[in-house]
Amino acid sequence: MTTSSDLRLLAAAILKNATDAGTNVFAARDWPTWKGGYPVLYLHTPVEEKESLGPNGAPQFTVTSTLRISARVQKPTAADGSGAAAAVVALEVIQRQIEVALINNPELMNQLQQFPFIRTEMKVDDDGDQNIAELVVDVGMEFYQGPEDFYPVDAVQLEQITVDADLTNVADPQGTYANPPFPQSVNPAPRTSGPDGRAEGGLDITLPQ
Repeated sequence: MTTSSDLRLLAAAILKNATDAGTNVFAARDWPTWKGGYPVLYLHTPVEEKESLGPNGAPQFTVTSTLRISARVQKPTAADGSGAAAAVVALEVIQRQIEVALINNPELMNQLQQFPFIRTEMKVDDDGDQNIAELVVDVGMEFYQGPEDFYPVDAVQLEQITVDADLTNVADPQGTYANPPFPQSVNPAPRTSGPDGRAEGGLDITLPQ
C-alpha cells in the first residue's frame, strides 16, 4: 500500500545530503529536532485528493498527494541589497537540487504513476540584520489505491467447484429425473428443447488451500 505519509518519509530520505541543506531535512514529525541552522528543508503533505475510477466493481482510486517542501535560507543584510539577492540565488540553487533529487528517482517512481504538477513560490523577508528567504515547492505525486488498501471484507474461502452440463438438445422429450442440479432451469415434459434435468456430464474441481 502506498500512502502520503510513506511518500513524505521517502522524499525526506532522498533529499538528505542531496541539497545545500545537507542533513537539515525534516519531515512533519521531525520538526522539533531542528537545531536552528540554515539552509533547512521542511516536508509535509497538506493536501490529498482521491478520484474514483468508476462506480462499477470494488473501490479504486487515483490519489494525488501534494508534497510541500519549504526551503529556508539566511543571509546577512547588506546596504546595497546584495543580501536579499544572495538569498534568492541560494534558493534557486536549492530548487534545482530538489528537482534533480526527486524527479525520476527510481525509489520514488516505483511508488508513483506520475508527477502531475510542480509549483514553486519564493519570498524574502529583509527586516532586521538578516535576510530570511523561503522557497515553497509543491510536488504532486499520483498513485493508485485499490480495495485491498481499505476495510477488509470477510469472505468464505473457495474450496471446490462443481460443473454440471445439462445440454439444450433433447435425448428424451418425456423423461423426468430426480434431483436435477438446476431444477428451476428444467423444461417440463413433453419438451422440444432442454435442459431436461439430466446431467450429461460434469466436473469436480478441488482447489489447493
